[in-house]
Amino acid sequence: MASTPQPAKKSYFFDKGYKDLGNTIKGAWVRNWESVKNYADNLKDLGDKSAAGKWFFGILNVIAIIAVFVFGSAITAVITVLHIVILLLFMLLVYIGFSCIWLVDRIYLLRNKIFTACHECKEKSLIPTYICPKCGAKHTNLTPGIYGILHRTCNCGEKLPVTFFNGRKELSAECPHCGHALSDRESRPICIPIVGGRSVGKTAFITAFSKEFIENIAPSKSIDIEFYNSRKEDIYREIKQDYDTGSTRMTDRPQDVTQASSVSFSFFAKHPTFTPERLIHVYDIAGEVFTDNNENEVQKQYEYCQGIVLIIDPFAIPSIRYKYEELLEPEDVAGIGKADINEIINSFLNKLREVTGMSDNKMSNVPLAIVISKIDSAGLDQDVGEMAVNKLMRSQPDKFTDYYDTQDYLCRKFLKENDMSSFLSNVTIQFKVNRFFACSAIGHTRDKGKYQPKGVLAPMQWLFGLADNKMGQVWNDISFSKKPTYFDE
Repeated sequence: MASTPQPAKKSYFFDKGYKDLGNTIKGAWVRNWESVKNYADNLKDLGDKSAAGKWFFGILNVIAIIAVFVFGSAITAVITVLHIVILLLFMLLVYIGFSCIWLVDRIYLLRNKIFTACHECKEKSLIPTYICPKCGAKHTNLTPGIYGILHRTCNCGEKLPVTFFNGRKELSAECPHCGHALSDRESRPICIPIVGGRSVGKTAFITAFSKEFIENIAPSKSIDIEFYNSRKEDIYREIKQDYDTGSTRMTDRPQDVTQASSVSFSFFAKHPTFTPERLIHVYDIAGEVFTDNNENEVQKQYEYCQGIVLIIDPFAIPSIRYKYEELLEPEDVAGIGKADINEIINSFLNKLREVTGMSDNKMSNVPLAIVISKIDSAGLDQDVGEMAVNKLMRSQPDKFTDYYDTQDYLCRKFLKENDMSSFLSNVTIQFKVNRFFACSAIGHTRDKGKYQPKGVLAPMQWLFGLADNKMGQVWNDISFSKKPTYFDE
């Protein structure tokens, strides 16, 4: 219902209808007054009449003037009021209908959690800017309103649909903030930023998850995948190549002219139970954002994302590096994240405060998955990975009954024993919903062959399930407890 001027013709009932009503009322009163003037003029033309004729026709015209002035005005007034009442009642019906359609359209968008998350500037908007297919005019508020109830007539004459149910999403669109072309088509976004310092394994994690989800999980769950646009399809071809060679390059990919601080990999997920279809945005945020405070853009996706994955390199923890460095391959040593993990979490929290306005004493409602990466190296699998989980569950079957609750317990215990209590406190204080995971995205030293990922799907399935019940029901490989059972131990 915004009043921003649009390149379109206003609806008759919101513009010309009022003018026609005014003109009709004005015309009726003008004609009434002209009748009075005509009879008055007749009085002036009695010069050629006899005395008796002057008296007779004079009295007759005076009576006519009085009749028209009194009764004619009364009748005109009554008809005018009736005209106004009838037209306003009809317009009221139109307005009620328009308001109902606007409300249905708005409820549909909000109830289905539909909005636009620009894959370039990361700004959120409920309605994007739609483009007229005939003249290219930009319509910034293509909803039921003063320009049309079901359709809007562009200034070029093209009729544009203005609701979700009559084809609005089929129109070309662009971001109202940055002008980049959008392909969102009124889908429901699921936005997951992957954060962490440099060289912690974010890109490898995204590569492994994307390949495993698109080529294994989706087909097994009857989920159809469609890439957001040709650029995202090109990224996926690179992801598959990296997956087959054991390489990574996500945040090395430039976006247009300037280097972005984050890159999104985006694709649609379609399923008979997904109405509307889901649009998955996975953001690879450059580690320099947290280590050097070097950022070319504001990460606006923190305002609306449904979950965050924080990846930590265990070998960046001094005690762990000291203990295990001799067991690492030279390539693994060279790839260890140099940033202090406590500084990373503090920098991350500062970014959240800047973008979302989250106060120090307010815990974020966004679920946080903390992933300890690179557990294939130096035998860390025996501390937090599958080997450790199975061993603990076998040794204490009455106490440890859930695989991922057990892994969460082991991850917290592992970090606490390695002087990371401050980090754990920050996580539990600032995030109401959090869970720890362990994974190996590549499965071996980088550039040593095809990916053999372990544990990359679980944190994403947990976040997807929290973000979208339907997605959780379809992707039902794992059932997570609401809160890790051994959280307080």
